[in-house]
Amino acid sequence: MSTRRARIADTGIVSLAAMRIGIGALAWARPDLAARLFGLQSPDGQARYLWRLFGVRDVLVGLGTVSGKGTRRHVWACVGLACDVADGAAGALSRNDVPRAGAAAMVGVPAAAVAFGAWALNRP
Repeated sequence: MSTRRARIADTGIVSLAAMRIGIGALAWARPDLAARLFGLQSPDGQARYLWRLFGVRDVLVGLGTVSGKGTRRHVWACVGLACDVADGAAGALSRNDVPRAGAAAMVGVPAAAVAFGAWALNRP
């Protein structure tokens, strides 16, 4: 693979991590806004707690990816990919419990991250 393609893949991994950090920080700081962006109702106290659990995980995985180099970045990106697969599966399992727009976001957002992350991780 060309150096240019490898740079594009690495830039994509970093960009995906940056989005993960942004979404995670929003989910931790403003779970009500994060829920609305995902097409869900304003969360109650228990749901705000769960949004913050998701948020801190995404921030830390994103920071690990951005700050890592070489093999370490690859490992953190693989952790992020595994989280995205699990998030998509959780969304699919919960799709009948939320409004249609929320279900689409809960499945579609992680599916897009999985597709792009898998492509980028398969580049040397």
